Amino acid sequence: MNVSERMKLAVLQIEPSANLSDTFLQIERLLSHAFSQEELLDCVTLPEYAFGTFREWATSKQDIDELTERVQKGIGDLAKKHKVPIVAGSMPYQTKQNQWRNRCFVFSEEGKILGFYDKHYPFRAEKKLGLEPGTECPIFRIKKLRMAVLICSDLWYHDLVSQIAPQIDFLTVPTMTTVLDDQYIRYGQWAWQSLVSVRSKEYTIPIVSADQASREYFPGVYTCGGSCIADPSYRFSNEEGPFTQALKTATDEKSQYITSTISLKAIREYAGYRREVGLRE
Repeated sequence: MNVSERMKLAVLQIEPSANLSDTFLQIERLLSHAFSQEELLDCVTLPEYAFGTFREWATSKQDIDELTERVQKGIGDLAKKHKVPIVAGSMPYQTKQNQWRNRCFVFSEEGKILGFYDKHYPFRAEKKLGLEPGTECPIFRIKKLRMAVLICSDLWYHDLVSQIAPQIDFLTVPTMTTVLDDQYIRYGQWAWQSLVSVRSKEYTIPIVSADQASREYFPGVYTCGGSCIADPSYRFSNEEGPFTQALKTATDEKSQYITSTISLKAIREYAGYRREVGLRE
């Protein structure tokens, strides 16, 4: 199949390092391994705050400008080297109007910035740090595919998903799921993956979610490693349960990638079925 008939999507589940160079090395290692196994990838997505959170970076404009410059160059070089579009997770960002945002940059396979998306629904901890919501939902065109970005908790809001779903071939969601006790890590994975799966089915769009690897990133706060790729067109059989092709998930390893090949023809057929039976407009 060619790009007009299918898409091969990937997520990198990484454990961000305090040393930005180490994070880039981790991303490079996973990309090199992925491309040694895969013939083609149409898009790669990184986790929310893939390069550190507001807690991990000083909130001066000089620090954030330095972070932005290094990320843009590093991810741009990797996208160009591997000839793959990269949704660069997200990062702290300060606008020219001195507004703090949780921003995701999208890079083309030539390493150029196609645009950005700012998180619309900041989480409670982000609000306490003065993070302000984004206002735009741009549609990005990569390799003849139409794609949009939401960031983590944005996926809980129907208004955003319903606004962009009719215009895109797939949705990417950089994610950082967290729980307040390590005994709830598995619950956090299930809760997030269930949301991704349901949103994918109800809007008939593949959803790619790249989560941070499980770790204690702040005292008493744990990330969950809930990365997954949902294919709404998958048809179940008596022999196969939901965690097969319909929802590919990460294992318990720290640093890894997931890929899924999705048929656009099958997506169109499933969308037609849902309209026929009255499950979508």
